[in-house]
Amino acid sequence: MTIEERLDALERAANAVRGIGLEQEAESAEAVIRRGRERIGFPGEAYVLALAGGTGVGKSSLLNALAGHTVSAVRAVRPTTDEPLAWVAEDRREELAGLLSWLGVRHTASHADAALRGVAILDLPDVDSVRTEHRARVDELLPRIDSVAWVVDPEKYDDERLHAYLRSLVAHADRMRFVLNKADRLSDAEREVLVADLRHRLANSGLSNARIHVTSSTSGEGVDDLRAALADDADAKALVVAKVETDAHDAHATLGQAVGVGAGAYTPLLAGARREAALREAVDGALLIVDPPGVSRQVQAAVLNRARRSAGSLLGRAVLLLGSMTGQGRRHADPAAYLRDWRRRGSLGRVLNPVHAALVDAAQGVPAATRPAILRALGADDTEVAVTRALDTVVRDATSELRVPASWLWPIIGVVQLVVGAVFVLAVAWYVTLFVSGGAIPVATLELPLLGPIPLPLVLLAGSVIGSAVIGFGLSLHAGWIGRRIGHRLAAQVRAAVASEIESAGMSGLSRVEAVRRQLTSGRGE
Repeated sequence: MTIEERLDALERAANAVRGIGLEQEAESAEAVIRRGRERIGFPGEAYVLALAGGTGVGKSSLLNALAGHTVSAVRAVRPTTDEPLAWVAEDRREELAGLLSWLGVRHTASHADAALRGVAILDLPDVDSVRTEHRARVDELLPRIDSVAWVVDPEKYDDERLHAYLRSLVAHADRMRFVLNKADRLSDAEREVLVADLRHRLANSGLSNARIHVTSSTSGEGVDDLRAALADDADAKALVVAKVETDAHDAHATLGQAVGVGAGAYTPLLAGARREAALREAVDGALLIVDPPGVSRQVQAAVLNRARRSAGSLLGRAVLLLGSMTGQGRRHADPAAYLRDWRRRGSLGRVLNPVHAALVDAAQGVPAATRPAILRALGADDTEVAVTRALDTVVRDATSELRVPASWLWPIIGVVQLVVGAVFVLAVAWYVTLFVSGGAIPVATLELPLLGPIPLPLVLLAGSVIGSAVIGFGLSLHAGWIGRRIGHRLAAQVRAAVASEIESAGMSGLSRVEAVRRQLTSGRGE
């Protein structure tokens, strides 16, 4: 991973931890990023120097002198001074490809100078004040390179237009050096006076302690010193890059520690089994409140009431009539009202407490210093509202679908029940008649297996009672089946709705924190 990639990864990590409330930790990491980018200039390992200056100051000849051979052959094919040139080590071409592409550099000269292997020189177009696009190019370039060497000569070193421009670049003073070229035209005394005057003018422009080199591209004077200074800067940059890389690595590790991610493999704050257990407890709490079995019993009673109206026995119809007159039937057989009244059957704490307890357990996996912020990020503030909304939706949908069914068999069963009732009344009347007559009226008997001869009134009485009971039992079984079916469907709806809301609202903060922790684990770039 390159230093630029490492800083980019650290920036993404800082943004991620800020998203879960770790503002102080994010700011510390961003300070490392800013400091690193300010210190390393060009993010690659090469030390990148841009030669800038006006027309005729000898930038090309200075480059030839530094190269130790003629690079101007490349420059000879340039149609105008608008074409920049790069002089780079052969094995640095790929590293510098992005920068050269951005600069629009189409001409590159390579070298194999071991002393300057870590140095890349960009010969920029002439920076004349009338060409504002050139100045804009330098403005854009400064944040992306390590240094700019302003090349001046004895005639142009005091150009006020140049110094006016330099005053706008004071913030980049530590990135600039100055080369007084064509020193062979000056005597020793003139050179001392001119260098002192240049230093004074630069100081007045806000560039105190400016680095000034005196060179002659023609005689080679001062070129070796400039080359050695560039080589030293390349070595210094390597140390800076290593330090920035270490700082970035440490900052990334600090962010990981803040969310409980160590040097080992990623481990979730909440184990899967613990998370599933909390979800089950929350769903079970919701089922206790909504009470699908109670709704099932209500449906069963409602079905029986409706069945008794058309298929009940005489006694059952009498009980039904009495219940309707007293209101008891409505109180014990109103599944829709019972379902809508779910809030009275318990507190939502049964649903929320298991989730909150699980989140508190999860927060134990982060350091105490960041635990309050992580708890806020894990907090399920919207869970109660979300679960209430989900249960209301389930109840509303279930109530709209809650229809007590009827059966076409019920009228037929009702006729049978009337016949059975008539037989019962006949048998009772027969016994009353026998009682009044004192047994004087002969009674027919019916020969039954194992029982022998049985009086016919007794057979009719017992048969009507047993027949009515069997029919009533069948109706109860049917009503119970309908009630259980509706109860099971309601329970499934409650489970699905509550589980969905617990995951999307109750556990959303945990999922967000875990995503950040996974990002920090995978982005360490070890």
